[in-house]
Amino acid sequence: MNSKHVIDSSCRHTTTTPRYSISHRPLGVFLLVIAFLFAATISQFVLASGESPSPQGVNPEQVSAKIKANVQALKAFSYQQRTQLQLKGETKKITLNQMSYDINGNLQKTLLSEQPPAGAQPSGGRIKRRIVAKKTGEFKEMMDDITALVKSYTELPPERLQACLKQAAFSAGQGDMDGSVQILMQNVIQNGDSITIWIDRTTMLYRRAQIATTYEGNPVTTTANYTTLKSGEGYMAQAILNYAKKEVVVQIDNSNYQRSQ
Repeated sequence: MNSKHVIDSSCRHTTTTPRYSISHRPLGVFLLVIAFLFAATISQFVLASGESPSPQGVNPEQVSAKIKANVQALKAFSYQQRTQLQLKGETKKITLNQMSYDINGNLQKTLLSEQPPAGAQPSGGRIKRRIVAKKTGEFKEMMDDITALVKSYTELPPERLQACLKQAAFSAGQGDMDGSVQILMQNVIQNGDSITIWIDRTTMLYRRAQIATTYEGNPVTTTANYTTLKSGEGYMAQAILNYAKKEVVVQIDNSNYQRSQ
């Protein structure tokens, strides 16, 4: 049985016995949830960073204002989102959605294509279909649990995230993150876990964000990479969730941004 992790105000964790609980949802819903995880992380970070000091020459208030303005600017665009699920190196599902915002600023999606189609039945006899159905159910349950685990990092109360930020390590980004400030928060929910965020010094927007944690004692990483449109808005170009124990990789790519408003 998994343990549910509870954060205290000092950014340390305790454990209680209940398992992560999340309702069983279609796999497509899981894929969509992963796409929005880092948007929630960013919102929480902005709320908490406003009162933080200014290490590495970055002004939290300026970063906060820039990110908030960027989030609003992106709502004038539509784009395509491709999601691919791989299991043991084999592609199991690919979906392509058209994403856009309505007049109230709510994100809407329209399915463009899906392989295999929803409702497709596995080949083989009755016994084989039962085995496949059982394994599919177990897989969805595992992915629901992992979704709940990763999502818990995006729902930290601001005061608890603030406590983690006070203990965070700020440093200059290295390698392909040169020109950014790296913010590393550790032991956020579990011993040894981390949230790492890279902020571009020039644009004051996100370059990369990563959550590293464990599920049933095995590593789970979720990484989002950001890029910039020609008009200056920053967006999440790609997000990858990796659960190496079961050789599960979920990859989301956002592209073809078009101004729609």
